[in-house]
Amino acid sequence: MKVNALFFLVLLGLLAQACGQTGPLYLPDSPPPVYVPKTSPAEEQ
Repeated sequence: MKVNALFFLVLLGLLAQACGQTGPLYLPDSPPPVYVPKTSPAEEQ
């Protein structure tokens, strides 16, 4: 009896942990652009 109760408590905990997992469930098509700073004229010399 105790094993069954423990199993169901663990199962209930795992199910409750999944609650609230919202958001996009897909990978974006392309990565966001990366900012590359331009070099200043003082750095070019």
